[in-house]
Amino acid sequence: MGVSAKSVLVAIAVAAMASSASTGLAQYAGPSIAASSSVSGAPESAMKVDYENSRIMPGDVVAIATLGVPELTTTMSASAGSISSLGSSPVVGIKVSTTGQVELPYLGTVVLAGLTPSEAAAKLGKELKERGILVDPQITVDLVDSPTRVITVIGEVQKPSPVPALRQVRLLDAISVCGGLTPLASHTVTVRRVGNPDPIVVELGIDPRMSNLANIPLLAGDTVIVPKVGNVFVVGEVKTEQALPLAGNSPITVMRAISMVGGLKYSAALSKTRIIRTTEGNRHVEIRLDLAKLMNGKQQDIALAADDVLFIPANPIKAALMSGGASVAATLLYGSVYAANTLK
Repeated sequence: MGVSAKSVLVAIAVAAMASSASTGLAQYAGPSIAASSSVSGAPESAMKVDYENSRIMPGDVVAIATLGVPELTTTMSASAGSISSLGSSPVVGIKVSTTGQVELPYLGTVVLAGLTPSEAAAKLGKELKERGILVDPQITVDLVDSPTRVITVIGEVQKPSPVPALRQVRLLDAISVCGGLTPLASHTVTVRRVGNPDPIVVELGIDPRMSNLANIPLLAGDTVIVPKVGNVFVVGEVKTEQALPLAGNSPITVMRAISMVGGLKYSAALSKTRIIRTTEGNRHVEIRLDLAKLMNGKQQDIALAADDVLFIPANPIKAALMSGGASVAATLLYGSVYAANTLK
């Protein structure tokens, strides 16, 4: 590596250290957690969804009720395979045919596809009045089931499944229907919407006061993707080398990571600890730490990011002492300035 490349690497490492120190114990701006002040929720446009104008489509099941006229109140059960019933008894209503029509007493074949429920009710009332069947028809039309009006929730939820979207469904509602998040769920959720080329990225955060910013309304056809948070890897002179999954609701700092793997070995070179972090463009940055200062409160603890490698190297003299090589340790101690400087 040339001198200029080393300079760039050092600059990036220093910047990373400074950033970590300035944010305190707040997690990196990644999938696990964000400081409450930085929770952005979702774009304002994602909060604007019109459910009132949802239009009837072929395959939908509608319930039609006419006040005082039971013959014009649908009582036929929808066929099996109902999404809304989710395995319970079939819903009551009448299914719109593939041509967008329904068959009704007195009125015969009526096209409802393309109309909103309120428009469908107005159309039926007008037909009944014009044909002299009812003087003042009072009709309501409700959408009660649909094979296509679903929201798909995938990823780190307890029970990934389609969620009925006949009426307003919000993001947290959909996640709740699927059993909630798993312990490894990211708090950065992506919503893919039909007709929208750009994904909607939502930061759930952990502050309940900010939940309204994240609880966006969803549309039928939306796909909610809850990714898994990454791991951090602790290797070197620790009791148990292992990969630690980042929790969805709290950061893992250097000290916490060391505690989770059982602590340090006697042979650890505290002042030579480093974090190896992969940045954009697959570049590797080394962040050097002095664990002795960290444990004494003289250096700010640092939150680890996904795919970070926390490496604690061995102190050669301590390692020799642990293996019983006292003479070797003495030779290193008096014959090597580097070894003496690293005995900490």
